Amino acid sequence: MNKNVFIILFVLLLASCNKIEVIGENNQDNHIIELNRSDRDTMKKFMKFNQIEQIPVDSLIKKYPPLWDKTFILGKKDGFITEFRVGLFKQFTQKEIRSRDIKIREVTWASSDEENLTVWFEEKDHKWIPVEHLIWDKNAEF
Repeated sequence: MNKNVFIILFVLLLASCNKIEVIGENNQDNHIIELNRSDRDTMKKFMKFNQIEQIPVDSLIKKYPPLWDKTFILGKKDGFITEFRVGLFKQFTQKEIRSRDIKIREVTWASSDEENLTVWFEEKDHKWIPVEHLIWDKNAEF
């Protein structure tokens, strides 16, 4: 069965149960999950930063599908510190970035209707530890 057909059938099944509505973000395959208890005016289920330190990142991603999730070596190729990632300089010196391979996982979730939450995790002892985060306006351009 075609993957797209399966996804459509799955979404229709969930929508028919009136429990989950999947909303596309910027015409991409990224999603925000909204739980409906009795009607469409119920509270949306968004990622909040205090959840990050309490639950392993892989469990969070399963429960709250992110808008994006990427892994890189800090300071190399896709891991350059841009204006968006400038907060990582609070955690790592330029010397540390040059002298060792710091593996970073950058995960972004919707945190409200207007804002996104990006969390940077460092891999330590085969675990992803949150080291920095940024809450930013969905219309911001970096």
